Amino acid sequence: MERQRSYNGRRNRDEKPQKISKYTLQRSSSLPPLARAPPPPPPNELKLAAIAIDLNVRLRSADMPLTMQERAIRRARAVLDANPDNTKRPAPNPTQLAMCLKKEFDALYGPAWHCIVGKSFGSFVTHAGGGFVYFSVDKFCFLLFKTEVRPLVKPPSLLRLKINN
Repeated sequence: MERQRSYNGRRNRDEKPQKISKYTLQRSSSLPPLARAPPPPPPNELKLAAIAIDLNVRLRSADMPLTMQERAIRRARAVLDANPDNTKRPAPNPTQLAMCLKKEFDALYGPAWHCIVGKSFGSFVTHAGGGFVYFSVDKFCFLLFKTEVRPLVKPPSLLRLKINN
């Protein structure tokens, strides 16, 4: 007479363990996926990567078309390299850098661009889709993002209630 398994799923003493061959095939769903080489990036991304390397720029995060990213990093590099007098090179002012980049993007791509430039800062921003880039050039980090502009709508006028005592 065979003993049945107990309610807790343990084997009884009389039951022999099942032998598992090391050559048994597993189900296909449990097999790891085949290692494949990732597809090559599009040529535009390669061009942007080459520009970033050439200009000593490290692109950290982006949600922006590649042409706009290229314009941002080229402009940031140009402003950093601008030297009013060739004898002395003053330290660049982060406020001036941010204002220059913001004004250019406001003029080219519409209003509501914001730019933060600094050596050490934290941020948590909400941006419009396709309007965010974060990169570093030399010792400075640049955060450029666009917010959505909505027309200001006046709230409906409230009726003044007269309270009679």
